[in-house]
Amino acid sequence: MEEMENKEQQEETPKDELTLLREQNERLAESLAAAKDSELRSLAEMDNVRKRLTKEFDDKLKYSNLNLISALFPVMDNFEMALSHISGENPVEALKEGVQLTLKQMSETLEKYGLKEIELNIGDDFNPQFHEALMVDCNEEYDDNKVLMVLQKGYTLHGRVVRPSKVKVNKRNK
Repeated sequence: MEEMENKEQQEETPKDELTLLREQNERLAESLAAAKDSELRSLAEMDNVRKRLTKEFDDKLKYSNLNLISALFPVMDNFEMALSHISGENPVEALKEGVQLTLKQMSETLEKYGLKEIELNIGDDFNPQFHEALMVDCNEEYDDNKVLMVLQKGYTLHGRVVRPSKVKVNKRNK
């Protein structure tokens, strides 16, 4: 009888082990499915974050000059006002004064946003980092590589040259 009980236990043990393995396999399959689902959700979330950041960057780029443009509205208004006052007694003088005031206002507005004129005087040293030589002339009063004339003002934006000063430079004949 003992042998029979042992035999039954031996037969039940593989059956139980098989059941346990099947249950373990089902749990692993469920874990795998959950992991795949989590991975897909994470990938979708990352894609949504990427799309949102791209849109935010594009919007910032598109509207990055909004403050500057808004600050220039009064300059445009002053130009329009200067033009409307031309019909007075001395239209040329009124226009000249209006344009001067508007230029001053525009310069102040651009300076507020980091634009600075490159300071340059006749006789200053030519500096290729800030100046562009458009012409060369010979003037015995000045040494070589001295600025003889400023043809067009240059500007920096937060320290970076955005337009070099266009100049005439001295070169003595030897």
